[in-house]
Amino acid sequence: MAEVDKACCSLPAVTTHDYKLNGTYNKLAGLDVYTTGPPHSTRALIAVYDVFGFAPQTLQGADLLSHSLDALVLMPDFFEGKPLPLSLYPPDTDEKKKTAGKFMQGTASIDANVGKLGEVVKEAKVKYETVKGWGCYGLCWGGKMAVLRSGAGTEFKAAGTAHPGRLAKEDAENLTIPFICLFSKEDGTPELMKEYWEVLEKSKENVVEKYGSMHHGWMGARANLEDKENLKEFERGYTHLASFFAKHL
Repeated sequence: MAEVDKACCSLPAVTTHDYKLNGTYNKLAGLDVYTTGPPHSTRALIAVYDVFGFAPQTLQGADLLSHSLDALVLMPDFFEGKPLPLSLYPPDTDEKKKTAGKFMQGTASIDANVGKLGEVVKEAKVKYETVKGWGCYGLCWGGKMAVLRSGAGTEFKAAGTAHPGRLAKEDAENLTIPFICLFSKEDGTPELMKEYWEVLEKSKENVVEKYGSMHHGWMGARANLEDKENLKEFERGYTHLASFFAKHL
């Protein structure tokens, strides 16, 4: 595993309830975009949420990274205000499975949204001219988006994911920039995780680590910040991302 940059910026304290946002909402490529951090920063991140959309924990993560990196962070609302309801998790009934499947094939179509991500980046690069280093990170569904935009011709200098979804060995093989991957204990099958890990660790620029006590979603909408262990690993995960992007952007 490649080492992260030792000079990591400090993370502010995480709020466990009634979180008050630091950012505002703007428009890019026809989408509402949560925008946090200095608009004239020299580095920026595109944050891609999980299927549950603008959850307080996910937005707080964007604020944490912005503060730590003194960076602009943009989180587009690809689902246009209609994410998958958290109440559908776990999909343990036929009706829940049907609803989730329809959402993943329609609103959350990877092919359609990867194109939208490209449009957001294109407009953002025009609007925020001072940015010299663009990066991207995604959670679960968003991690798939991030890795697919990190191959040949990418707009980004570095990218990454936490508790990645839809793992595919070829995605890791196609990377052309430094990439950080923070696994939970349950991201896909053990075989897929092993394949993905082994490809990533071939480059010393990549960072890959398993948060073995954490459930899938511990840094996104399914984070339980009232739980001491989840809170600790939530903070460690975002510190991990901040250190990586501080080094590469």
